[in-house]
Amino acid sequence: MNDRRTLHPTYILFGVLSVIKGFLPLVAILLIKRPDWSNLAWYFYAGIGGFILLITLMAFLQWRKFGFWLEKDRIIIRSGVLFRQEKTIYYTRIHSVNIEQPLIQRILGVVQLKIETPGGNNKADGVLETLSKDEANRIKQLLRSYSEAGSVQEETMDKEVIDDGVEGKLGDNPAVVSAAGEHHSAQAAGLSSISNEGSNGTSAWTNVSVGDQKAESGPSVTIDAGKLFMAAATSLNFGLALAFIAGLYSFADDFLNFLLPKNFLDRVVEGSMNQMSSTIFIVVTAIIVILLVWLLTILLYIIKYSGFTMHRDGKQLSLSYGLLEKKSILFDPKNVQAVIVKESWLRQLGGYGEVKLQVVSSDKQEQLMFHPFIRISEIQALLDQFVPGMKLTEPNELASSPRKALVYYIRIPLLITMLLAAGCIWYFGMTGLWSLVLIPLILWWRISCHRTAGLLLRDDQLTLRRRTLQRITYFVRRPRIVTMSVTRSDAQRRKGVTALSVQVLGSAFSYKVTGLEQGDVQPVWNWYSRSVKVGSK
Repeated sequence: MNDRRTLHPTYILFGVLSVIKGFLPLVAILLIKRPDWSNLAWYFYAGIGGFILLITLMAFLQWRKFGFWLEKDRIIIRSGVLFRQEKTIYYTRIHSVNIEQPLIQRILGVVQLKIETPGGNNKADGVLETLSKDEANRIKQLLRSYSEAGSVQEETMDKEVIDDGVEGKLGDNPAVVSAAGEHHSAQAAGLSSISNEGSNGTSAWTNVSVGDQKAESGPSVTIDAGKLFMAAATSLNFGLALAFIAGLYSFADDFLNFLLPKNFLDRVVEGSMNQMSSTIFIVVTAIIVILLVWLLTILLYIIKYSGFTMHRDGKQLSLSYGLLEKKSILFDPKNVQAVIVKESWLRQLGGYGEVKLQVVSSDKQEQLMFHPFIRISEIQALLDQFVPGMKLTEPNELASSPRKALVYYIRIPLLITMLLAAGCIWYFGMTGLWSLVLIPLILWWRISCHRTAGLLLRDDQLTLRRRTLQRITYFVRRPRIVTMSVTRSDAQRRKGVTALSVQVLGSAFSYKVTGLEQGDVQPVWNWYSRSVKVGSK
């Protein structure tokens, strides 16, 4: 076992600040309420001081008890004060190594290192919260070199097993070749099993050192300020802004009352309604809210992806971005499960889109940004450089949703819209008639969703396309698919309409396209399941 390593001493402050961070909303509300601090008893301050002293002591003990070791084939992490915990992560199981700098770590001048493996839960398998930047980079390079050496060793051993099986048992037992091929496919998918213990498990690392590893110089991609602004302005990711607003909503009223004069907002609303009709007031208010949310979306997008850089680091890819919370992600392109191309309405008009990757990580709801703003015609060249094997297809090559499936796209949204419009007319009277404008908008949106839906199976790669508010195209190869399902109601079965969904490793949700022709889905089902016809069950 190598020498024990520990975290940076600033972990003590990190522990204290992490606890205090959870009380920030309460502190903000107390400051806004402006209590009379002079009337508080002495034991109130003593209790606060004792609480801070207690969490400082606990943070110190956690720092003293925390340790990690880098062995020849694994990293061992031990932690815990009252209850000891030990984690063992084999290098060949590591899918990505991320260096991040959240706000607290940035204040303390340190970074945190995350180790991701397949099958992890909603948290990273290994997290080193406080490391110096140099130490984190050294550990990342060590893990990268160990992982690459382990992959080479396993590929060599797998090839020997396959060759031996072919030469020795081809005539007697052809099933041996098939089993070996499936095992090799599993290794290529990044799902390598750790079975080489003992001498085999340690010999792979005898000649590994970071100094001997020469990083291959490869292509790099950076996003300048102009492209980043265009990406932010055309992303139309209102969900990001709404989530930010929801986080402030709990104490927004108190905050506004603290900054603005008493009844200021009420007077503004009353004065505005006196100057214009209620209909115009509602329209103007809606436009102002949309513009403010759009501007907030641009700001949050720039903060999140500022300084976006991607380059090849040896056999692996390195991504870094972030203004307030810096992230540096290192992963093997062989572990990419799927490629997702997203085009908002504005980007689609200009021929641009963003590319994301589905990579195994602790956050299964987040897809890794591969390029935030790129011409659709340039995506294939980008994939050839960094993620070879994935092939883009032309939109007109996909099998589209049949006309008979249009009713399934329209009926539920249209019914909800009509009920909503009826409620607005009943409650607001003549003003509520404006809600009828939603009906043609919903019809246009759902027809667009129907025209976008499609699929294509070519060269062992499945391409699926759908639209929510933006057009999303999903590219995945067969070894990456974990589950595939076909669903339909009795009425859809009689009409020959069905829905297809697939799920890959590292994703919490399946990718689903509805309203497809059963004749187009059947070859895909046979290709994946090698089973009976869809309609026979």
